Amino acid sequence: MRARNLETDFKGIMYWRSIALAVLLTCLPISAITAVYLYVGNQHMINQYQQRNEETLVDAARQVDEQFTQLVQYALNMVVKPHFKPSLSDMDFVSNIEETDELFNTLNLVENADPLVDQVYLYIKKQNKIMEPDLGLRSLDREKDAASFKSLMDGDADMFWVHDLERPFNKGGSTHALVMRLPFNGHTPYGAIVIYIDPSKLHVIRNSENVSFLLDDQGHVIGESGMSSQMPEAMQAIREQLMLRGREDVQTSNQLRMKVRIPQDVLLVNTVQFEKMQRQWTYVSGTPQSAIIAPTKPYTHIILICFAFALAASLAISWYASKSMYRPIRKMLHMIGSDKAKPGARYNELDYIENEWKQYRFSHSTMQSQWSQSLPAIREAYINQFLSGQAAHLTESEYAAKLQEMELDITGKQFAAIVLQQHTHGEDRTPLTENDEHLLTYAALNVIQELAEDLKAYVHPINFFDGSFGVILIVPASSDADDGRADIIKSLCDQIMRALRDTLRMTATLVLGGPSRKWTDVPHLLEQAKRALHYRSFDAGSQVLEAETVLSQKNDWVDFPLELEQEFIHALNLGLHDNARRSLSRFVTALQAGGGSEWHVHHGLMRLLTSVHRSMLQAGLNPYQVYDFSNLQEQLSLLRDSKACVDWFQREIIEPYLDQLKKNFNSSMKSLVEHVLEQIEQNGMQDLSLDTIAMEAGVSVSQLSKAFKQMTGTNYVDYLTTVRMNRCKELLLTTDLRIHEIAEAAGYQPSYFNRMFKKLEGVTPGQYRQQGSAD
Repeated sequence: MRARNLETDFKGIMYWRSIALAVLLTCLPISAITAVYLYVGNQHMINQYQQRNEETLVDAARQVDEQFTQLVQYALNMVVKPHFKPSLSDMDFVSNIEETDELFNTLNLVENADPLVDQVYLYIKKQNKIMEPDLGLRSLDREKDAASFKSLMDGDADMFWVHDLERPFNKGGSTHALVMRLPFNGHTPYGAIVIYIDPSKLHVIRNSENVSFLLDDQGHVIGESGMSSQMPEAMQAIREQLMLRGREDVQTSNQLRMKVRIPQDVLLVNTVQFEKMQRQWTYVSGTPQSAIIAPTKPYTHIILICFAFALAASLAISWYASKSMYRPIRKMLHMIGSDKAKPGARYNELDYIENEWKQYRFSHSTMQSQWSQSLPAIREAYINQFLSGQAAHLTESEYAAKLQEMELDITGKQFAAIVLQQHTHGEDRTPLTENDEHLLTYAALNVIQELAEDLKAYVHPINFFDGSFGVILIVPASSDADDGRADIIKSLCDQIMRALRDTLRMTATLVLGGPSRKWTDVPHLLEQAKRALHYRSFDAGSQVLEAETVLSQKNDWVDFPLELEQEFIHALNLGLHDNARRSLSRFVTALQAGGGSEWHVHHGLMRLLTSVHRSMLQAGLNPYQVYDFSNLQEQLSLLRDSKACVDWFQREIIEPYLDQLKKNFNSSMKSLVEHVLEQIEQNGMQDLSLDTIAMEAGVSVSQLSKAFKQMTGTNYVDYLTTVRMNRCKELLLTTDLRIHEIAEAAGYQPSYFNRMFKKLEGVTPGQYRQQGSAD
């Protein structure tokens, strides 16, 4: 009893608020649900229905538009037919039976071509006659009919709609018609084609459950559904509402949604407008609201009864719920010492708990711990963004402040960039797997971090995922000159190379960029190091390079061994495997002998690969069936020494080429071409006819010519001319023969020889001899 009185004394504002809240939470929702269900639920159902009906209406309007479009297209196709010529105005239809029949057939075809077409009339103004497949050719004897059709010739439009044109001879039916004056786009019409439509075929008629109809821009009803004809008062109310709202709303949207009151109900109306033949057409559809919400009335009564019972039950349990809700709060108050408060004092229990809980600072310590754990990853991500240029707008001091917030002090430090390329494709090494490369990169980074600890340097690693990685060094600046700190960093690079070689047995190239005292120079230093990496000596093994020195001394111009390239291509075209390999070895050696770096060797091999590509095209082969050029370039960039280049080129280029060459040439034709080349080499200055050689070998001239071009890359005449000109140049430099004697020895007329020589060499034979004598 004493404990119960104590609990009663300590009840505060929160206790009474919990009771009120329990009552509100149980009773208010039940009362609100009823109103929401009856009003909002029905409104939502109505809106959903109107939205779906609007989508259906748009689709129906589109179909009506397509019907009109198809009708206009048929009409246009008909008026351009040659049957409807101006001479019809004076034509004797009785005498010209064949032309009259063609006109009837054309009109009959149009009537049956489109379901929307009911009847088609051809009106001749001068003769006051009409033609129709069922009526035949008849004169308009009634003045009313003649006046109605004659009025069609007034106005400027060549194609237009009419809605009050009665059919002649009391035929009855719809008065809506499409009129096209003849000739179409002419100045003076001699008649017209009148196409009466059948409104029952319009798509609007198919919607028999709604009040649906189609209006033109003058308010004429073109077609209506069955329900519309049963509710004329509803149609009249909708049309009046459209006249009131149409002028304002249609200017902003071609769709309207409105409610129209009718006796004992409300119509939910949707309209869609579309334009056809410079007229606005309005498709209207309305549904009684009672028909939409009728299915929900039985359920509404049941739910109201259930709500009444639930309301009574909720009032009974709200008091018990409030007691249960307050019990944990009371227990917490006792745990944190609420007995210090005065018994019976009015206070807010939650405010008291909040003030006490702030003293423990648990959330603060948790956040501090999470920040400390995630700080390295955040710092690395920020530095990576800086290196990629995403924070280039900041100044040096702003960078220093941001990094200081991340517990990295760069004030008074020096910065350097190191790029290290692993050589996993060496002369005595087999290619590593992707996992092995990742492990090797991880181990190399650990080595660098351990060695950098002696300098108290901060190391930021960057993995380029191509067998190379970079490191940004942040080194404390010394009081000595910058040269002393630069020597220390160079010494660190030498230590790194020795450690990688001795510990990991790794052959690599290390490029040093910097150092610099400005943090904003770091991206430039890194880019310099990456560029300088391509200028390593090709066969020098492990190397340590300074980016600034390498880039300042780089030579992008290296003599390209053009003669060795031609010798290689020639051996390749002849299918001489060993000769091609020897030429390739000399080619690579020549690239290196000219001071070529890794970039120059790779560039020269890519140029040689391009020549192979061109040679295959000249030989009539498809290089894309033999090579994957995108993959070849990637493989070539991984080669680090001359032997690997030669082996790779033989395996990936030479052997596939020769295999493809063997498939395209038989041995006899190859031997014949080699015999022709031998004859040219021995007797090139004599008259060698390809026809004679082909006749002696028993093959056609075209076969031999094609095989010669495929194997040598040039045709027979050009090849023979090149050989003769080379012999003539040799005679010009080594003998005292006159120019006309040399020309006759080569089988040329002197004048022709002079023109040909200057065209090929750019100088005359005499000038060439003088240049050779001067040299």
